[in-house]
Amino acid sequence: MDDKIKDYITYKLQKAAVSIKEAKLLHENGMNETAVSRLYYAVFYAANALLTSAGLNPKTHTGTKSLLNKEYFLPGKLDNSFADLYTMLMAKRHEADYESFAFINPEQIPGFIEETQKFVEAVESLISFQ
Repeated sequence: MDDKIKDYITYKLQKAAVSIKEAKLLHENGMNETAVSRLYYAVFYAANALLTSAGLNPKTHTGTKSLLNKEYFLPGKLDNSFADLYTMLMAKRHEADYESFAFINPEQIPGFIEETQKFVEAVESLISFQ
């Protein structure tokens, strides 16, 4: 793997970590719809880093989800609970960003944050720069 690809993967993982921090701050300040959006982007960035490390380059959000399912969830390389998390955050982000009357239960956000952190950690454990 060349240095440019390693740098891209590292950058995406850093963006995932920052997105989780942003979600925490947003939730603490009552901005739960935006917090969910940041959590979705955390899993999206981490997924992109993982897929890139495997030589895969999805072009869309749906393509990222599809490749992640095919390459990591179906073969059992990532726990299926993370597939559910990814799907749920994707749907809630869409709802929060595009629906007229979105409601995100603020009591759920800390659990979403915790699961998102676990997802990113699981992804990091699968990425090798060798």
